[in-house]
Amino acid sequence: MSRTDLPAHVSPFAHTPGTPEYDGGARLFRAAATPEVVLRPRTAEEVASAVGACVAAGLRIQVRSGGHGSPPCPDGALIDLGGMDDVDVSGTVVWLGAGARWEQVAEALAPHGLVITSGDTGAVGVGGLTLGGGIGWLVRTHGLTVDAVRQIEVVTADGVVRRVSADEDPDLFWAMRGGGGNFGVVTRFCVEAAPAPTLVRAELAYEPSATRALLAAWWEVMADAPDTVNSTLAVMPAISPQFPAGGLVDLVVDGTMEQAHDLLAPLLALDGLRSQSIDGCTYADLLGPTPPDDIPVTFVSGNRVVTDLTPAALDGIAALAMGEVPTMVMLRALGGAFGRVGAEETAFAHRGARALVVLNALLPEEAPTEAIDAVRADHAAVLEPGAGVYGNFSLERGSHVTAAMYPPATLERLRAVKARVDPAGVFTAAHALH
Repeated sequence: MSRTDLPAHVSPFAHTPGTPEYDGGARLFRAAATPEVVLRPRTAEEVASAVGACVAAGLRIQVRSGGHGSPPCPDGALIDLGGMDDVDVSGTVVWLGAGARWEQVAEALAPHGLVITSGDTGAVGVGGLTLGGGIGWLVRTHGLTVDAVRQIEVVTADGVVRRVSADEDPDLFWAMRGGGGNFGVVTRFCVEAAPAPTLVRAELAYEPSATRALLAAWWEVMADAPDTVNSTLAVMPAISPQFPAGGLVDLVVDGTMEQAHDLLAPLLALDGLRSQSIDGCTYADLLGPTPPDDIPVTFVSGNRVVTDLTPAALDGIAALAMGEVPTMVMLRALGGAFGRVGAEETAFAHRGARALVVLNALLPEEAPTEAIDAVRADHAAVLEPGAGVYGNFSLERGSHVTAAMYPPATLERLRAVKARVDPAGVFTAAHALH
């Protein structure tokens, strides 16, 4: 396809292979896509024109906001929303461009003393994170990102710009809060932000020998923690001399330094504590740097949102973290405000979960299929008891993954909405509903 194959009103922001604009738009996190055309609109009207042109040309559409969650797009069209990154604040109401990054959001909210449940790193895009639910910092305090969404501006397959909400097409509004990018191109989200908390952040590092005890102590602390506490626990293999193997607790308290120390006492008392940093921080400080995307390895990833971490589960997680295959383990505490939303209120239904468990094995770049399958079997032995898969963190695709993301009734309802608003299957998402 060439630009001359597209309507004149679309060609100014359409880019085909061999141009810098194409290469930049087609670049995804840890992958390069190969669509027939990259479209980089800057307004909802241009998005509508792009969708209409793609439908007329018979091209399926994939959408890129931050570029972290999407798999490579082998053909069709890729709509890159990077130019739609405005963040407009009016009181506590915030309109977020779907192409904004969370570092931009944090910067825009700071003068107003506001926060929104965000991604873990500043470079994560608003669109993908939000459509998948939005597990991130402050999830126990304010719920998922989608729990703060009040309206969504979206271009559907018929090329119409719509605003959906609890009052306007509530079924589509429900589906787009956790159902991914299956229903259209979201251009903006209207979000109700919350007052910025007074945060104390603890970053604790441990020797590998402390792994099993650390897992148990962290889970005991977070199982009884109030909503004002948010935390992750990572167990990392040795990556470089600057990043040795061991456990890393990142815990944030909306409260005083004294309250933080009281909460942390069981963790600070563990043998193997390598270092500690406990200090005040801002919302923007929570957003970490983007991990490198050019590590020459094959990532084999699995995750589950779980209702409990039993001693047997912790044994299995520790064994994987300390096993022969280098594996990054990440646990995030859920519960709190996350769990007070009804399972049927949004398409993200696993509200009874108390933790998200993520396993990332690092195999050689040209790892054989047998090795990948063996790792997945090891992961499944630990993860199967979980309540479901969090799609935003799943690198694996397929109908079996989609089925694990949603309870049967939720998946049936999502498919019904998809059939109504996109009967021809124009939009291809990372986790398709068919």
